[in-house]
Amino acid sequence: MSDRPDTPNRDTASLPEGWAGCRLPEVCTLNPPKPRTGELADDLPVTFVPMPAVDADRGGITAPQTRRFGEVRKGFTAFRNGDVIVAKITPCMENGKAAVARDLENAYGFESTEFHVLRPTAAILAEYVYHFVRQKSFRRDAAENMTGSVGQKRVPVDYFQTVEIPLPPLAEQERIVAKVE
Repeated sequence: MSDRPDTPNRDTASLPEGWAGCRLPEVCTLNPPKPRTGELADDLPVTFVPMPAVDADRGGITAPQTRRFGEVRKGFTAFRNGDVIVAKITPCMENGKAAVARDLENAYGFESTEFHVLRPTAAILAEYVYHFVRQKSFRRDAAENMTGSVGQKRVPVDYFQTVEIPLPPLAEQERIVAKVE
């Protein structure tokens, strides 16, 4: 589409015509910053998502809580509607704990620090990113790149910075998502 930014064009010989190869941070902001001081009132209700609230089987946030922004602004990871959250700690990441954030209280959410947040740009659908990170091949490769000790291994943000993602045109992304779902 003409209103979408150009995307990098890597070696496209193995990709279908019109697709591009790019790295994840070229189409998603990785772990975007929290709201700035004063941006939200301390008493504003926001969604809080502990790890058990993300259902690995259904791929969604199934048991969110509501907390006040002042309670969660420090010590938790922030996200917004439309972001993709991905567990980074073992075994949650390998089990596929990920979700597209939707219907958040006042459009903001906060979560365990054991998630990475991927904020899609206009070039890519959140649902496409979500299905990409839920693939067994992605999770297997991410697990091989974990750091830390047994039982406390995590996927570092550096791994996400190197991940290559095939990028079809938006209409094709929509068709892919519809077919998978």
